[in-house]
Amino acid sequence: MVLVGERRQKILEVVSSGKAVTVEELSRILDVSPSTVRRDLRFLESKGLLYRTHGGAMPPVLSSYEPSLVEKESSMVEEKEAIGKYAASLIEEGDTVVIDAGTTTIHIVRSLMVNKAKIVTNFLKAALEVPYKPDIEVLLTGGNLRFSTQALVGPVAENFLQHIRVDKAFIGTNGVTLEGFSTPNVLEAATKRAMVKCAEKVFVVSDSTKFGKESFVRFADIDEVDCIITDWHLADEEVKSYREAGLEVIRVKEGGTI
Repeated sequence: MVLVGERRQKILEVVSSGKAVTVEELSRILDVSPSTVRRDLRFLESKGLLYRTHGGAMPPVLSSYEPSLVEKESSMVEEKEAIGKYAASLIEEGDTVVIDAGTTTIHIVRSLMVNKAKIVTNFLKAALEVPYKPDIEVLLTGGNLRFSTQALVGPVAENFLQHIRVDKAFIGTNGVTLEGFSTPNVLEAATKRAMVKCAEKVFVVSDSTKFGKESFVRFADIDEVDCIITDWHLADEEVKSYREAGLEVIRVKEGGTI
């Protein structure tokens, strides 16, 4: 019987060949079930040793790679739902809020409980999924549409955000380090940066696999964000290091925080 450590080392050897590999391919190579492979991939991604894609994995050196919305939707679903529900609970009656594009932020919209709020977003999918209530107003930033992420970006979106002030911003990220937050696309980074600047309080929402990773463009330094909401997988030592850097860290799971 192959030990867990040996199996994971073999996965890293296959992935380090430089091309994406599927769960099915790894399952055949290792002679284990696809569910076992997925657990191993999740563990290795949490350590920054590879990057999970829709149906497989690729080396972490491809840090400028940007998975599509469809690819990201199937990753860390339970964790993203818990993060979204908790973030939605922070939105109070009468708040003005900016909600970024992303597969975590969409769960904020789906979990909205307030009856009165003004929601500003650059995410087409989010705008269409805001629960219908007469006193919830939805404003799209406008801008150029990136089909891969359904995000509105560019000068029009940035100009809109530069001329408003909101109570809270909820922003997604592809990378979290002690230096700051990053994303693969220059235009999306500029739009996120404008969101940071227009909000009284800035929340980053991110599952734990993004920690320790730095993507192509940084959109905010660590001291520009008030709080990060993540999932229960983030280790205590990592939580401590980010809190010591001055960032409030909230870990959530279904039913509450830990």
